[in-house]
Amino acid sequence: MLLMSPHVDAHLLADNLADDLPTVLINTRIDGRAHPSFCVDNHAGAVAMVNHLATGGREVAHIAGPLDNFESRERQRGYRDALGDRAGLVLRGDFTEESGYRAGMRLADLGKRPTAVFAANDMMAVGCLLALAEKGVRVPAEMAVAGFDDIPVARLIRPSLTTVRTNIADLSRRALERLAAAIEGDDAEDLLETVQPRLVVRESSALGTVTAKTTIKGQREGRP
Repeated sequence: MLLMSPHVDAHLLADNLADDLPTVLINTRIDGRAHPSFCVDNHAGAVAMVNHLATGGREVAHIAGPLDNFESRERQRGYRDALGDRAGLVLRGDFTEESGYRAGMRLADLGKRPTAVFAANDMMAVGCLLALAEKGVRVPAEMAVAGFDDIPVARLIRPSLTTVRTNIADLSRRALERLAAAIEGDDAEDLLETVQPRLVVRESSALGTVTAKTTIKGQREGRP
């Protein structure tokens, strides 16, 4: 079984997964169980993104994902760890464009707006961009916007979206290879493999350099 279940409670999985069933987890964590797990380092990706957005003294707000989602919690934890006591407003979304739009409307209507916003996924960032455009808030001059995942539309909208790129295809390939090995009886010692994401800087943040405060690599699209 290849299992990707970020919404399911870890205790439920632990109670219902048979120990003798070859199982590899993708972006799902069960502490204390001997199931190999492949996870994107959502925390490090969020830290790098927030450090980038905060360059120049920007005040960074966050549009968080669902509370019951592992990736959402890790990205929000990265946001808070990057800023510490400088963490700002956190708005709750559900990973949909509509929730990002509602959050963007709320941000635009604030008397004192943050000067940057990090959305926990690209769909919410796109919705936020639409709301800010309707309200006449200039991006990135008045508010920088960034997302996470690097979905195809991120490079096509205007302004193009700064985001964190995750290579899900590579992660899935490696997970399937590990599962095939487990079926053959090869028990690897390393139970957790973490895939590092990549920062992709585009027009919506318009900052020239990426701060190197984490181990993940930064990249400005269109340049070597």
